[in-house]
Amino acid sequence: MPASLTVPLTATLVRMRGTDEAPPRCAALAGEVGKEVRCTIYRERPGPCRDFAPYAPLGMGDDACDRARRRHGLPPLAL
Repeated sequence: MPASLTVPLTATLVRMRGTDEAPPRCAALAGEVGKEVRCTIYRERPGPCRDFAPYAPLGMGDDACDRARRRHGLPPLAL
């Protein structure tokens, strides 16, 4: 993880820069939410991002994903 994209929390723990802002926006996110976005470090993304995967393609809903989409005026992903 590039140090320029992180904020140190402890000696061994970092958080993605921008995720503590209001509204939160990860420093690795490029584009405009609701139109087209992409993660610039997708293959190297941290564990919390890997855990926040949309499961709609698998036929499973994801409440955290739906809440995040609502905050941006987007509908839930179709199952």
